[in-house]
Amino acid sequence: MGALKTIWVELTRPRTLKIPGRKAPLTRRSGRRSGIALLVAVTTLLVLSVVVSELAYISQVRFQVAYHQRDKAQAYWLARSGVNIYQLVLVGDKQIGRQIESFAGGLGVASLWQMVPVINTGLMRMLFVGDASSVDDLDEDEVQQLGENGKVSDEIAEASREGGGSLFSDRNFLDFEGDFSAEVTDNESRIDVNILANVGEGQLIQSQPAAQFLFGLMSNDEDMAWLRERNMEPWELIGNLKDWVDADNIRSAGLGGYEDSLYNSQEPPYLTKNAPFDTIDEIRLVEGWQDEVFDKYGKYLTVFSGGKLNPNNWDETMHAAAIAMADPSWLNQPPDNIITSLGCFSDPLNNPMFQSYTNKRNYVQTINNLCQTQMEVQNFPLEITSRSQVFTITSTGLVGNSAVKITAVLSMQRNVGQILYWRVE
Repeated sequence: MGALKTIWVELTRPRTLKIPGRKAPLTRRSGRRSGIALLVAVTTLLVLSVVVSELAYISQVRFQVAYHQRDKAQAYWLARSGVNIYQLVLVGDKQIGRQIESFAGGLGVASLWQMVPVINTGLMRMLFVGDASSVDDLDEDEVQQLGENGKVSDEIAEASREGGGSLFSDRNFLDFEGDFSAEVTDNESRIDVNILANVGEGQLIQSQPAAQFLFGLMSNDEDMAWLRERNMEPWELIGNLKDWVDADNIRSAGLGGYEDSLYNSQEPPYLTKNAPFDTIDEIRLVEGWQDEVFDKYGKYLTVFSGGKLNPNNWDETMHAAAIAMADPSWLNQPPDNIITSLGCFSDPLNNPMFQSYTNKRNYVQTINNLCQTQMEVQNFPLEITSRSQVFTITSTGLVGNSAVKITAVLSMQRNVGQILYWRVE
């Protein structure tokens, strides 16, 4: 306040004018404050302009943030809807049980969730549009777009929103902004790396069934050459996985040394966990499993399972690895060579991927009959199941420019399912 008062006094004090030949200066008394009103008015307008502009900017920013948060909240609940729908499908599948297997006629479609591996907004709008002609009139591009991103034409989307109100509301439950897309995968069709810790005292990792299966995936000539280019060996990679989850500090696979020595040189350095993996992405922390190796083999791995493997959901590579593991005549052969040589995978009626397997004896006998292999049941160490219990649901909600992805792992050992893992991105 003192500085402002000084400025005001300086601006309003009387001015003097020195005139040549006049001894005393002439004091200008009249109009001594002329121009001050204009200065004050301009300053006031300037300050008000800054304040108004700042308020307008802050209001716009807050509006955009609120708008984005609204879209993000809607996207979250759309993604949550995808998870809930699949949870309902899995509960229904468990209730129906093996009736689906008998209905499928042995074609390997043993579960309700396999009939709807992907659910999205477009598919639901197609199902509830109430106009069959709209479905029949879809061209190939529209069908492809529906499968890839769940989009349908504006006409179909609008038709799905009209009418169809529920008992409690006149609004159609499909009348919402945004889209969602969800898919479900079976964890028991993958190799559970947490089981690698289950090696008895004095036993080698090479005797562990999950390790043998992993070796079957990685030991063919093609993969061995790929790994050697990167100075890696299958048993070393498998041993590093076991060392991460087992309780001791000694390296496995006959390599010797301390487990933590692999990670002391990392930036920043860290220690082996000596506990089970919590997420699939945690595998990237294991020495050798960063980047390319994980990208190549990560799709065959899981950290959640019921302890058994379900071959009903295997692809050709998994079947080839199982055959190579249990039939020595195919050892070190690339999966492509095994599949091509056997020929059974190209037979629509006798394709191993279209069969139903209930236990390992049934699996071995079926593969031997279809593919003329020589597997022995006693040499097949994997425990087989026909009913998967653990599933991963990935659901993405999209509203405007806001997207929310939910990854949920559900164990269906209970009737309503139990959430083992939940992540929102």
